[in-house]
Amino acid sequence: MTYDKDLLLGKRIAAIDYGEARIGVAVCDERHIVVSTRPVITNDEKVWEALASRMDTDRIDVVLVGVPRRLDDSSSDIIKHIEQFILELRRRIFLPVFEVDESFSTMKARELMLSVGVKKKRRSAKGTKDAMAAAVILSDVLEELG
Repeated sequence: MTYDKDLLLGKRIAAIDYGEARIGVAVCDERHIVVSTRPVITNDEKVWEALASRMDTDRIDVVLVGVPRRLDDSSSDIIKHIEQFILELRRRIFLPVFEVDESFSTMKARELMLSVGVKKKRRSAKGTKDAMAAAVILSDVLEELG
């Protein structure tokens, strides 16, 4: 499912970069001026509670989940896991949840961290690239909104 731009305007948005070990989260304000990363969420038995708490704390209206689409539209194991995650997320958090293309978001996150001078130790810390990838996903969508 793709999103309708009108449904995002004036809304507090969270973007999620799903990973089997960690989930990166970034959020923006309703004016879409500032994108902020949030602490990564460990993908364990408490993941749903942690995600619900994050959405509540940041007063999120809409959730975007990055899906790495392939050029030939074929699927992969990670895409299947993400699709299952999205189904469960929709069932548990009672907010609009939309899929967005996140192809190359992790690569863009690494490039962004390099360009702004994030030290190697910080770049390699667990969760840093996950949170930054979520920020890239959200920034790309906000850029499309204009």
